[in-house]
Amino acid sequence: MGGKVFEQAEMMATVIRVHDVATSVEWYRDKLDLDPLHVGSDGPDHPIAAFEIAGSVISLWQLPPGARRPRPDADHNTYVVAVVNGDLEAQRQALESRGVEVGELRRSANNEFFWFYDPDGNRFEVSRPLTAEYREAAARIVTRN
Repeated sequence: MGGKVFEQAEMMATVIRVHDVATSVEWYRDKLDLDPLHVGSDGPDHPIAAFEIAGSVISLWQLPPGARRPRPDADHNTYVVAVVNGDLEAQRQALESRGVEVGELRRSANNEFFWFYDPDGNRFEVSRPLTAEYREAAARIVTRN
């Protein structure tokens, strides 16, 4: 396999574990306006669904029967970040009006952001760069794709 590890990669996906794929697909449709690219299974015990967000794939993979992840663990796990160029407060309020659990608008040194959670407690971040350096870095990534 010479070269860089991802040199021949054609697609990248983030996997999100959920209690029930069918229920989550409906929630992602209703609350986030996302239609699945694919709903199926990788065998009878592994229902899956895939969505596209900004050129990336987000896959929902069902937890084993009876398995639960404690909600407090969600804040210590990997999460999905969507970098946007727009009014975050308007987006935050729109999600909240749809019944999505949404956090407050926050600021760090370089970004403005808020978090929201799916029914399984998976955290998503919607973020907007505040500094010229971070806006330029985001623009470079977008133009490469």
